[in-house]
Amino acid sequence: MEPHLNQIANPAIEIRKLPPSIIRELALILDYADSWKRLMAIIPKKLSSNGYKSDISPTNLPKYNSEHFKIIELGGIQYKRSCSEILFDEWGTSGRPRASLGHLKYLLAKAQLFRAADYLAKLLGEDPPVRPANGPAAVIPTSLSEIQPHLDTSTAEVEKQLDELNYPQIAIQKIRKKSIEVKHLVPVIPEIVVSEVKSKPDPLEPPLVVPRAKPQFPPAPEVSDMIKFSLDSVSDDSSELSAVVPDLSALLSHDQSEAPAAETENGNSEFIPVFSKLLLDPDKTQSSATEDDLNTSDEPYETDLIPALSILNKSSVKEDSELIPDFNMLMSSNESSKSSSSNPSSAKCSSPLPNLSLNTLLPHFTYAQLEVATENFSSAKESGRFLGAGAFGSVFLATGLLDKPVAVKKIFLENVEMVSEGDQVTKQFKNEVEVLYKYKHDNLVSLLGYSCDGCTYCLIYEYVPGGSLFDALQKHPGTLLWKQRVKIALGTARAVAYLHTAFSTPLIHRDIKSANILLDGDNNAKLCDFGIVKLLPGQLTAVETSPCGTSAYMSPEYHRGDISIKLDTFSFGVVLLELLTSLAPLDYNRQGADLVTYVEDQCEQSIAPILDKSIGTWEENEINFAEELYLVTLRCLEDKKKRPVMADVVTTLETIQEKLI
Repeated sequence: MEPHLNQIANPAIEIRKLPPSIIRELALILDYADSWKRLMAIIPKKLSSNGYKSDISPTNLPKYNSEHFKIIELGGIQYKRSCSEILFDEWGTSGRPRASLGHLKYLLAKAQLFRAADYLAKLLGEDPPVRPANGPAAVIPTSLSEIQPHLDTSTAEVEKQLDELNYPQIAIQKIRKKSIEVKHLVPVIPEIVVSEVKSKPDPLEPPLVVPRAKPQFPPAPEVSDMIKFSLDSVSDDSSELSAVVPDLSALLSHDQSEAPAAETENGNSEFIPVFSKLLLDPDKTQSSATEDDLNTSDEPYETDLIPALSILNKSSVKEDSELIPDFNMLMSSNESSKSSSSNPSSAKCSSPLPNLSLNTLLPHFTYAQLEVATENFSSAKESGRFLGAGAFGSVFLATGLLDKPVAVKKIFLENVEMVSEGDQVTKQFKNEVEVLYKYKHDNLVSLLGYSCDGCTYCLIYEYVPGGSLFDALQKHPGTLLWKQRVKIALGTARAVAYLHTAFSTPLIHRDIKSANILLDGDNNAKLCDFGIVKLLPGQLTAVETSPCGTSAYMSPEYHRGDISIKLDTFSFGVVLLELLTSLAPLDYNRQGADLVTYVEDQCEQSIAPILDKSIGTWEENEINFAEELYLVTLRCLEDKKKRPVMADVVTTLETIQEKLI
């Protein structure tokens, strides 16, 4: 029976006034897989007083940041309390208006924590929240008609008859009786025969073989062929049993050249097992073994442990360097290098980097591990390791570090003998490792690890195999159809808006461009390259004079040193122009080198004169989606005061996307 149902039938009741039994039940649900973190991440600073719909927005920032998550986790460990209960205690007693049951139910449904949301709906006597049709949160069908609605009438009738079929009671009783019967096996201890042992054995007398009593086992209904063979070889006759036991004297005298016997103090021979010639030679080590030594060894040589280098060298090289590398080949080359990675002296340089103490949960990889995983940061075309280079570093494909391929960004360093902790490159590296790893979103490339003990700083990112949006538009025209481009625009906008609103301090990317938008196998956008991001403490605008970004994507106020979140909005507008026209952002062979100026010259009220129509009509259900996307573009390219924030751009693009469904 649900406790105190009559007391909490009103969604306006505050969380702090809920009975402890209800709080404990919710905590049990939300503690599973740390689901409380998903709820905590979307709690806004101010809750709605008119209704219960409360969302995070540029004017209503998140209530909690990453430090609050750590405080709750440490409190749960220190006080041995549920993290969910600590969250309810804090949230339920802070802010105005107070968090109510209605606010909690709305946020649980938004975070797709439907088990907890259904529990609250049941307490309130309301219908459970609507679940998505697909995905992990979708309702799981339980009846045959839901799983296979296409079944014909005859099959459904058979299923109905089977459901109504009653088994005889006597059969049910027999089944239950058999299921509860426990067969007890009586252990049998084998008989131990103790014989008299002479104090001084006669060397001329053959060794005494004492037959052992055969252990008694309970009979088994089925015996495998292997067991039958071993049992048949043992006879009840002690003379036959002694024949099975090997003659130790014969073993001691066999092949004295290969296994010489050592004389002990009492004259008995001691058997020395045969090892490989390498191990018997004290002057040889495993690392200096030659191929002849291995081939002439008496022990079988496992050739699978070292890949055939000749086969790797003869492997065909793809003419197109942008094709996805052969991971089988890369993984094989990693195996051949693992022995060198275990040697601490394999690093080829003395590190000029300072000894850093970083506040991060990311794993640290040694520079030697990265060298092995990237084939010494090979830039050769046939290696398939080099993925590209930018203004801040080169990117290489690495295998063997994690359970999937990753991308290693090797930061460019000036030719300096020593890097100090106060240098700009060190500050930027610490900023990425300590701050940016907290940002997790489906449309962001995840930061997975770092390295700071080698020749330079390195960052390990999620590997996205589809290449960049720039390459797809410029080097492979026509591959992205117009509907896919609308999807890419929305995914990129969501990533930028997340950077601006995920935490109380906005994070500006400052280099939004098609080259920094990667595509996975399903053409989902993944925003990358956070090398020049700028945190703005406690404000939405700052003055910055350091160079950043790419000129074709920079807003007019940037050249005055005015950096704000709307800088990213302008750059995103240029990306929308690329998606609409398939034109390069910068081309000195056309009048109006940058794309914004060229569009202003060619298009007065419509994008039609330069729209890329080779990828489709851009029309569906009598709607011209190119013109609707162009209107969003014009808003993004407005002056700073009129320019929307990215959260508003996401809302508009979601409305456009819904018209395609």
